[in-house]
Amino acid sequence: EHNALGLELFGEDWNGKDSDWPRLTAVTHWLLQLHNDVSGGGMPQRLLDYLSWGPVSKQLPEMASRIDQAVTDLRKAAADAALGMDLDVFRRFQQPGALAEQSLEQQLRLATGCLENLESVHDMVRLNVQGADCQAEGLQGILEAAYLWTAGENALPDTYDRAWYEGLWERALKERAELRSFDGAAHGQIRESFQQLDRRVLVHNRARLAQAHWERMPRNQGGGQLAVLRRQFEMRRRHLPIRQLLERAGNPIQAIKPVFMMSPLSIAAYLSPGGIKFDLVVFDEASQVKPVDALGAVMRGGQVVVVGDSQQLPPTPFFETAGQVEEYSEDELTSDIESILGLFAAQNAPSRMLRWHYRSRHDSLIAVSNHEFYGGELVLFPSPDAGREDTGLFFHHLPDTVYGRGTTGSNPLEAEAVARAVMEHARTRPELSLGVAAFSMAQTREVLDHLDDLRREDPSAESFFASHPDEPFFVKNLETVQGDERDVVMVSIGYGRAEDGRVDLNFGPLNREGGERRLNVLITRARRRCEVFTNMTEDDIDLERTQSRGVRALRTFLAFAHRGILETEDGVTTSGDEADPITPFQKSLAEAITENGYLVAESPGWGTGTVDLAVSDPERPGRYILGIECDGPSYDSARSARDRDRLRPQVLEGLGWRLHRAWSPEWASNPQRELERVLAAIGAPKTPAESAAPEPKPVESTETIVRDDVPAPAAVPQVTEYQTARPSLKRKDKDLAAASTLSLALWTAEVVQKESPVHVVEAARRIFTEAGVKRPGKRVQAAMEEAVDELVQSGQVLRRGDFLWSAGMTKPPVRDRSGLPPASRKLEMVSDEELAEAVCVVVGQSYGIAGEQAPAAVFKLLGYSRTTDAMKDRCDSIISGLLSEGRLEDDGGLLVLAASSHT
Repeated sequence: EHNALGLELFGEDWNGKDSDWPRLTAVTHWLLQLHNDVSGGGMPQRLLDYLSWGPVSKQLPEMASRIDQAVTDLRKAAADAALGMDLDVFRRFQQPGALAEQSLEQQLRLATGCLENLESVHDMVRLNVQGADCQAEGLQGILEAAYLWTAGENALPDTYDRAWYEGLWERALKERAELRSFDGAAHGQIRESFQQLDRRVLVHNRARLAQAHWERMPRNQGGGQLAVLRRQFEMRRRHLPIRQLLERAGNPIQAIKPVFMMSPLSIAAYLSPGGIKFDLVVFDEASQVKPVDALGAVMRGGQVVVVGDSQQLPPTPFFETAGQVEEYSEDELTSDIESILGLFAAQNAPSRMLRWHYRSRHDSLIAVSNHEFYGGELVLFPSPDAGREDTGLFFHHLPDTVYGRGTTGSNPLEAEAVARAVMEHARTRPELSLGVAAFSMAQTREVLDHLDDLRREDPSAESFFASHPDEPFFVKNLETVQGDERDVVMVSIGYGRAEDGRVDLNFGPLNREGGERRLNVLITRARRRCEVFTNMTEDDIDLERTQSRGVRALRTFLAFAHRGILETEDGVTTSGDEADPITPFQKSLAEAITENGYLVAESPGWGTGTVDLAVSDPERPGRYILGIECDGPSYDSARSARDRDRLRPQVLEGLGWRLHRAWSPEWASNPQRELERVLAAIGAPKTPAESAAPEPKPVESTETIVRDDVPAPAAVPQVTEYQTARPSLKRKDKDLAAASTLSLALWTAEVVQKESPVHVVEAARRIFTEAGVKRPGKRVQAAMEEAVDELVQSGQVLRRGDFLWSAGMTKPPVRDRSGLPPASRKLEMVSDEELAEAVCVVVGQSYGIAGEQAPAAVFKLLGYSRTTDAMKDRCDSIISGLLSEGRLEDDGGLLVLAASSHT
C-alpha cells in the first residue's frame, strides 16, 4: 500500500525503503512551496519555463480544456448544492459571493462535512426551523451569535440567560417607579425611622391607656359601693374579708384595678357567684388547668382566651401518687387528665399558633422539640454561637457510671458528676441562674445528697445558692419542673446502662402515655445552655423493643445532643448545615464574599431562614461575625413591616448578632459597590456581636421609696352650679305691657340659651325680674305665652311639656340648685330628663348603689339638703323608667349603669 502511494507521489524516484530520502524530502518541500506560491498568486519562473518547453507545451491546450470543463462542472454542482441546501453562503463562510466563488479548500471542507454527517440532516433541518422561529421573534442577534460565534457552543446559554435577565431587569425598572428610584441608603434611613416611630407608638399607647384609666378612676364622691370602699380606707382595723369586700365594693375596685391576676382556685375563694364580672378572662399555662377548676373563671368572663401548649404536661396527679413506685410497664398506660386547653380544642374553638420562639438563646435548645412536637412550625432564630462555645445543647457521656436497676433506681456516679458541675458553675458563672432536672425522684435525691456533701466540703460558693431570688437554684424531677426556666439547666437522665451492660427501656414516667410531653417540658427549660448527663447514647435505645413515643423522642434528643443530627420517621438524618435553597442573588453575594477570603453559611441554624447569610469570624471559626439579611423569601414571608423591619432584627440583635441588610436592586445596579458595603460591615468593630455574653448582674440593694403627697386630680365636672340668665332689657323695655311679641321672644330665647332645659314659669320669671315686675297682669302673661309659641314654631326653641330646650341640646346638664331662691328650687322646676341624668351620674359615681339609697344621693347632687316623700316617689319613678329603657340594670339589688351607658 505504501509502495503504491510512494510511486504515485514520487514516480521513478521511489525505491521503497532504499529510496534517496534526502532527495524525496527536497522534492516534498519544493511541492509544498509551489502550492503556497500558487495559492498566493505566484508562479516560479522555472515552472513557467518548463511548461513552455516544446513537448510539454503541446499538451497544455487539452489540459486547459479539461480544467475549464471541470471548473464549469464544479460551479454548476456548487450552485445546485447551494440551492438544494438553501445555503446562506455569507453566514457559512463570512464573505460575499456564491459557493463556487469560495476557495476550493472551503468547498471541499463543506462537501466532506456533508458526506460524513448525512445522519445529521434532520438536526440541521430542526436548527433551521428553530432559527426561523428565533428570527420571527426578533432574536436575530442570538441567531447570529449561534451561527458565527466560535465560542458560542459553550458560552451561548449563559450569555442568553444574562441577556434575558438584563432585559427583565430593564423592563422592571421601566414599569415600576419604586425600583427605578430605589436607593438602599435612603431606604435604610426610612427603615430606621420606622423602627423608632413604631417603638414610640407603643410608648404613646401605654401613656394613652394610663391616661384613659386615670380619667375613669373613682373620685372622692358618690355613695353605694364607692362609699363602702371609702369607709374601708378610713378604718384602721376590722376590715371586711376580701370576699365580702369584693362582693360589696367590687365595681369601684375593678375601676381602680381593672386587671386581676388570680389562680382559678383564688377566684373560687375570693369572688362570690354572681359578683363582679370581666370583659376578658385569660388562662396562662392552660394545659395545667383542670376544666372543673376553670369553670368559675369562665363563667365570669365575657370572652375567654386560653393560652397553653398542648405538647406540655396536662394537669398531673403527681403529688397524689408521689409515694408510689417510679418504674412503669408498657401495659400501665393511663390517659392524661383533660385540661381546659384540651376542652376548648375539642370544642373547635378558634385557635392560633404563636410561632415565634425567641426565649432560647441558641436554636439547638429548641430544635428537637420543634422537630418532634411542633411539626417544624416554630420560627427559630439562629445563634451567632454556631460552634456552641457558650450557649446551646451539650452532651456529657459517662460510660463508666452504672444505673442501679432493681436496687437504688439511680446512678450515683452520674449524680456526683452533676453535683460537681453545679459547683463549678457556682464558682465560675454565678451570674447565670441554674437548675437541675432529673428523670426520677431517686436520681433527684442522689444529686441533692452529693451536692450537700460538696457544699460542706467547699463553702466558698455558698453565695451563689442564695443569689437569684427571682430564679433560685433548684433540683427537681421530671414531673415538677414545668413552669421553671433558668439560664442553664443540667439534665441527669439517671436511667441507662446497668451493671450487667444492658439498657432496660424503662424510663419511668417517660414510658407512660403522654411521656413525650414530659420530655418536651424537660428539654425546653434552659434559656442559654442545657447540659445532658447520661451513661448511654442513642445507639443503646432499640426502637424495635418499644412503642412508647416518649422513648422514641428521647432517642432523637440523645442523637441530637450527641451528634448534632435529627432523625425523621423514615430514618433520614438532617443537620443544621443543610440549608434550604437560596436565591440567585443570595448565591451570587455569597460567592463574592467567599472570593474575598471569608466562609459563608447559607440560612444558618435550625430555624426558618431569619438570617439569609452568615459570615464566619476568621479569628473564632465557631462564631459568626456578621449576619446578612436579604430581600428574598424570608423578607417576603413576614406578615407585616413590624415583623420584618423591627421585631426580627430586635430579636436577632438580642441574641448577639451584628446585622447588615443587602438589597437586590442595589446588587443588580452596582454589585461592586454593594460588595464593598458588605465587606465594610464585616470589618466593622465586633463589640455588638459580643453582647450575647451576659453582663454581671448588679448586687440588689434595698431602697426606701419616698412617697410624695400628690393632690388628687379634679373630678370631671359632671355637676355644675346652676347659672341664671339676665335678659338684655333696656330701661325703655321695662314696660312689658308695651313690649312687642318679638322682643319678648328674643328675651325668652336668651334665657333658654343659658338655662336649657328651663321651666316656662322660670323663663318668664327671669324677664319679669329684670323688668322689675312683681305681679304681671294677664295681658303680659298672654303675651309671654304668644312669644314662646313663636319661638317654638320658628324652631329656635323646643318645648317638652312645661320645659323649654335650646334646639341643639340632646343631653341636659346636671346642675346644683343650692344657690337658687326657694321659688326656683321647687321640685317641679326640675325636668324629668335632668333628674334622670342625675340618677345616672349618681349610679356611675357610686359604681353601683342600692335603690333605696339613690334618691337621697340624687337630690343631694342637685343641691337639696333633704329628701321628702314626694321627691323620693318621683325619683323612684324616674329609676323605673331608666330600668325599662335599659340605661340602668339591676345587678343583685344594686343599680348599675348598663354597658351601653358607659362613656
